[in-house]
Amino acid sequence: MAEEKSTWGFCKTCEWWQIEPSAPVANDTKGLCIDEELMPFQLRVSGDSGCNRYMRMKSEPARAAGSGAAPPTAKAVR
Repeated sequence: MAEEKSTWGFCKTCEWWQIEPSAPVANDTKGLCIDEELMPFQLRVSGDSGCNRYMRMKSEPARAAGSGAAPPTAKAVR
């Protein structure tokens, strides 16, 4: 049986990490995971969280007010 290859990485370098407008990109910064399949779960994750849905960020993280709230109240902006 062929082994499925997965990519794993930290949220602070992932395309699907969305943080508050003035938040620093740091391990302890809390943000919202905006991966399309995970959005219904309103996952609040820190910069040093990670998973296998990782996609390397091309530039800066997405930013929207409410992304770091508990629970998150922001809508995805990507």
